Amino acid sequence: MKVHFGLPARDLPRSWLTIGSYDGVHRGHARVLSLLTRRARATGAAPVVLTFDPHPRCVLTPDSCPPSLTTVDEKAEVLEALGVEHLIVLEFTRKTSELTATEFIEMITARVPLRGMVIGYDFSFGHQRRGNREFLANYGDRHGFELEVVQAHSRGGEVISSTRIRGLLLEGRIAPANQLLGREYSLSTFIEHGTETGSRIGYPTANFAITPNKLVPRTGVYAVWVDVDGMPYQGAMNIGYRPTFGENRLTVEAFLLDFSGNLYGRRLRARFVQRVRDERRFESVDALVGQIGRDVQRVRDILAR
Repeated sequence: MKVHFGLPARDLPRSWLTIGSYDGVHRGHARVLSLLTRRARATGAAPVVLTFDPHPRCVLTPDSCPPSLTTVDEKAEVLEALGVEHLIVLEFTRKTSELTATEFIEMITARVPLRGMVIGYDFSFGHQRRGNREFLANYGDRHGFELEVVQAHSRGGEVISSTRIRGLLLEGRIAPANQLLGREYSLSTFIEHGTETGSRIGYPTANFAITPNKLVPRTGVYAVWVDVDGMPYQGAMNIGYRPTFGENRLTVEAFLLDFSGNLYGRRLRARFVQRVRDERRFESVDALVGQIGRDVQRVRDILAR
């Protein structure tokens, strides 16, 4: 897949296009993308996704800026696996928000010749969100491209949405969040040097450097799979403030079971499976070490299922 930061310098091939934040690329998004790739293949066109960075709400209403379920790199990886051939990452600014629906679609079609578009049932764009399905249907009729609309996808009686998934993760409810995503929620980042507290107590941990605004699930201990150079290792991850040691900075660290080697500077991915327990303060380091041993056995049992 080709990733374009900004509009492509050269015209893309004739395309089927979808536009949206696509944060998380969840099961609801996957329905849109499945139709996009099918229609593109059937008409000999390229499936193209246009997304925004940062999220429009982070520009328009910064106080309600949602934490990201996927970084741009993570989003690109999932989209490529779903068959997308071109990803356009458009910087969202105040100026972008002031474009009329006509100005915006003309800016896009100047570089992306359209065979068709696929949109969600509630999609809209342009100043005052006037670029709705009726606008696109009429515009497509005049400019020779088709429009397909995908209806809402629900699970458990509720529409699948990035907002719903964020809420579940912030509550530590990993299993239902993963069901809505269609895969395990993950943190993918480089490993940074920590305080080496884990090494001193017999459980050396990999300290995750978290991308700004990336959603970190609720504090606590989790059973995770940690991918190192494509090889999965069982892991016990702690998200919290290390209250037993009197620290107050949020840390994300994982103890990799049955792994030996240097992880500093390497890119790892932790895939969340289940929350094990709350973070809490222990009366002594020995009490903490004993609990970590029980946590590790619990993680082994969970990941062996």
